[in-house]
Amino acid sequence: MLITARPHTPTRSLMWALLILLLAAALRVSGAGHRAVWTDEGWTAWAARDHRPAVILDRLAHDRHPPLYYLTLSAWWTLAGPSHLALRFPSIAAGLLSVALTYRIGADWLGRRAALYSALLLAALPLAVYYTTEIRTYGWLLLGTALTSFFFLRALRRPGGRYAALYALSAAFMLYTIYLGVLVLAVQSAVGLVLWRGSLRRKGVLVAAWLGALALFAPWLAVIVTVQARDLSAGIGGFPGSIETSLDTLLPVARTVFSGQAALIGGAYLLAVVRRWRTPRALPDVAWAYMVLGGVGVLVGMIVANLWFGVLAPRTLAFLTPLLMLGAGLGLSLLDRRAGAILALAWLAVMVADPGTIQPRLASDRAAAVLAQNYSPGDVIVLETGWDDNAFLYEIERALADPGARVIRTLPWVDHTRPVRESPLDHLGGTLERSRRVWVVQWLQPGQVLAALDGGAFGYRRVQTVEVPVGAEYAALYPDHPVILVALFARADPATSPRVFGDALALRDALLPPRVAAGGRLHVDLWWTAQGPLERDYSVGVYLMPPDADIVIAQDDAPPGDVPTSAWVAGALVFDRHTLRLPADLAPGTYRVAVSVYWFGDGQPLPVEGAPYAVVGTIAVR
Repeated sequence: MLITARPHTPTRSLMWALLILLLAAALRVSGAGHRAVWTDEGWTAWAARDHRPAVILDRLAHDRHPPLYYLTLSAWWTLAGPSHLALRFPSIAAGLLSVALTYRIGADWLGRRAALYSALLLAALPLAVYYTTEIRTYGWLLLGTALTSFFFLRALRRPGGRYAALYALSAAFMLYTIYLGVLVLAVQSAVGLVLWRGSLRRKGVLVAAWLGALALFAPWLAVIVTVQARDLSAGIGGFPGSIETSLDTLLPVARTVFSGQAALIGGAYLLAVVRRWRTPRALPDVAWAYMVLGGVGVLVGMIVANLWFGVLAPRTLAFLTPLLMLGAGLGLSLLDRRAGAILALAWLAVMVADPGTIQPRLASDRAAAVLAQNYSPGDVIVLETGWDDNAFLYEIERALADPGARVIRTLPWVDHTRPVRESPLDHLGGTLERSRRVWVVQWLQPGQVLAALDGGAFGYRRVQTVEVPVGAEYAALYPDHPVILVALFARADPATSPRVFGDALALRDALLPPRVAAGGRLHVDLWWTAQGPLERDYSVGVYLMPPDADIVIAQDDAPPGDVPTSAWVAGALVFDRHTLRLPADLAPGTYRVAVSVYWFGDGQPLPVEGAPYAVVGTIAVR
């Protein structure tokens, strides 16, 4: 398919390159629209969600990130919306550009066949695919490697102001994306000053380009020195996903960067190194020297440096893949045409069929869906999910589609990295006192709010509990925390006058949301007490009716509470939830909500205030 016996003319090569780009797009778009965000993606969405540049810059300054990606993501968010696919698109676009640039670099220096293999490998390499579909900066860093490499090598081949200026801009782009890009720039500096046999004047142009990039980066460099230096000095050792340097981790690292078929891709890379080394005319090839030093050279350097400074993780290795795949692509091109094509296509089939798992994902989207099914406008949602608060915040807001939803993260008060930890209850007391229904989503982090409300704080009672499995991947990582707890707490208003149905049940309180959407779910929460011992098991009907007619538009009939009324204890408060499904074509307006009590044996409603039903409130349908 990819390699034929006929020579690779520019037109044929371009056709194959376009097909490879389509493959890259398909692999990156597939699943990007519904895959749940994980911890770091949630943080990124939180950092970019405010849309005020000053707020975003402040959040980043007090973390360990430069601002370019986050400011761009925020601006893109305002145009494309906050969907999963929309927020992942900047990374996807970076991935496609990286594949195209890798092809162009290969065509410039290694030949068109090697260029096509290199682009194909980068298009389907699981590490590159994954990190160019995340709501994170790593896809842009990967693009920065390809971009700076392209302009750097062009500047060596055609020294002059145009490519030097473009190189300076691409270097500044990389620095403003992730600081790790300085490793690639360091290799470029070493190659340009030491290995390149350009004149002093031409090297001076390169130095001017580096100084220009540094000048562009200077405003943020001040932030690094004054605010971020302490956090950056800690590295990433000990963080989730980080890798320790040892003999046992060398093979997993190779599998990470060269895919699950590390023997094939790594072997192709080794073949390219050996063949080029044995070819005398290849020894002074500065471009090939840069590709090796910027790929395997940086990888080895990071493995060694990781002994003292945490820098090794799949996410920090992804930016090396363009240069690594250029070497592997060259190795495949050195094989017999048919053998190279068969190996490349076999590898592609395996990668597409089973790319493996780069990053496990918590089932925060399923927990959000459960909450959305039972949520009513006005409910308060408290997250006790630790570092995953931001991921749950994003998924819940997408699932609810309620711009007025109040979702409260407790992470700012319990984050273990803070010098002083606080109790969430110190900050939530007023909110809990004013609210009537509170959701608590809890996982991994000790549930302080959950425990307090379970203990009866502010008069709340747990009335609904759903346990959502975390998923197989997280269950293996956290066997002691296999479920996400989604719990609803509610309380009755003791000041409400009871409404007595016959001489059987007293309705102590009824809680309605302020509004509901046509076609949506209307949750009506009732609080009952038995007037005395009951011999019959009663049912409750809840009805949606127009304001001026006894016409039932939607209804729900069910026994109240969790046990039959004949087993109720007189005077004990019983919670009873009814859910009405509203017609999709229901006209906007104000509607009445009515309640009746009846025995299923005869279906006759018990009288309440001289009527067969009691109107417990009105609701706006939008």
